[in-house]
Amino acid sequence: MPNFQAILVPVDGSLNSQRALSYAGYLAALCSASVGVLHVVNLSSAVAAIGYVGTGGYIPDRVLEDIQEAGRSIIDEALKQLPPGVTAKGFLEIGSPKDTVIAFCTENGYDLIVMGSRGLGAIEQLVLGSVSSYVLYHSSCPVMVIK
Repeated sequence: MPNFQAILVPVDGSLNSQRALSYAGYLAALCSASVGVLHVVNLSSAVAAIGYVGTGGYIPDRVLEDIQEAGRSIIDEALKQLPPGVTAKGFLEIGSPKDTVIAFCTENGYDLIVMGSRGLGAIEQLVLGSVSSYVLYHSSCPVMVIK
């Protein structure tokens, strides 16, 4: 069995990312690995959901702060779910989730990514793709996708 040292868990607050966190916590306890909990704020999606962008594409500071605070809240909840004794740290990044997960993993030396699946149907998966599919095919380390 591989002895993982550092496990990255991208989280978005969904049920599947909570399941992934549970698996990562279990593996980390078995291997004495540390866990990095990563939440990526996709500003284009977040702003579209809010429905407001100032003139010239400017995002008001207060809106950005609220988006980041929501992300930190997701990270804090995720960290609470890990087993006692597992060393963990949370990270908030801004960017495209699929590209950011790959870059963050590589730059920080993680040797396993555990992440949730979106659970899309076959046609939706072909048309839309997903963060987990992208990470699975582009990561330089093993990726465990949890349904």
